[in-house]
Amino acid sequence: MVWQSLLQAELSVVGLLFAAAALLCMTFGALMQKSITQAPSQVLPLQYLVTLAAYLCLLPWQPWQVQINTGLIIALLYLGLVISVAAQLLLYRLISGGNLVNVTSLFYLVPVVTVVLDYLVLGNTLPALAVLGMCAILAGLALVFAPGKRLH
Repeated sequence: MVWQSLLQAELSVVGLLFAAAALLCMTFGALMQKSITQAPSQVLPLQYLVTLAAYLCLLPWQPWQVQINTGLIIALLYLGLVISVAAQLLLYRLISGGNLVNVTSLFYLVPVVTVVLDYLVLGNTLPALAVLGMCAILAGLALVFAPGKRLH
C-alpha cells in the first residue's frame, strides 16, 4: 500500500532531501536532548518562539486565507495542545528517564495511530495490507519492549 502510493506520487529530489534532513535532525536532537538538564518548561517556549519567527519570516511569500469554523478550532486545539505541548512533554520525560532505543522505537506508532484515527474520525476503510503492516509494527515493538530483553 505504501509502496504503491510512493510509486504513484511525484516525489521531487528536493523534497526527499528535506525529508532525510528532517530525519537526521530528529535523530540528532533526540541524542542531544539526553544530555540537556533544563526543564521542558524552560526549553519549549523558546523552541516555539523560534518556530513562530521562522513562519512569520516566510509568511509574506506564501498565499494564505483562513476560514474560521469549528473544524479549524478543533484542529488547532488538537495540534497546539495535544501534539505540540503534551506530546513534547511526554517525549522529554521519556528521553530523560529511559533508553533512547526504546524512546525512538515509539515513533513507529505514528503510522498505526494515524491509520486508526483515519478510520475512527474520517471513516476511511482499513485495507488488509494496512492492517498487516500495523500488526508487523506492533509485533516489532513487542519484541523491543519484551520484558527481560536488553538491547546493546
